[in-house]
Amino acid sequence: MADEGESVKVAVRVRPFNGREKERDAKCCIRMNDKMTTITNPATQIAKNFTFDYSYWSTDGEETLPDGYNKSQGAGKGLDGATYADQQQVFDELGQGVLNNAYGGVNSWLFVFRP
Repeated sequence: MADEGESVKVAVRVRPFNGREKERDAKCCIRMNDKMTTITNPATQIAKNFTFDYSYWSTDGEETLPDGYNKSQGAGKGLDGATYADQQQVFDELGQGVLNNAYGGVNSWLFVFRP
């Protein structure tokens, strides 16, 4: 049975640039360090910090395996020392708990938004 003390968990994940962003030579304005996500306004260089339960960096620092799976190259291999969060890490830290709660009869859901 799920822990009765569990509550809402909030996670953010930064994706790699898409083709359009690469064509426009977009610059990354996001930095992540542990649970802290920092967004810097490119025009003013003013940074705002946000703290979440999980901040997942998935922009760079990965190795693509022959089967197409992107795996972390290791700690600190991404931009500014970030560590790539692969699908397994996200599932282990978030998805498994949702599944366990659902199997245990606890009302559980996972909301994903991707612009």
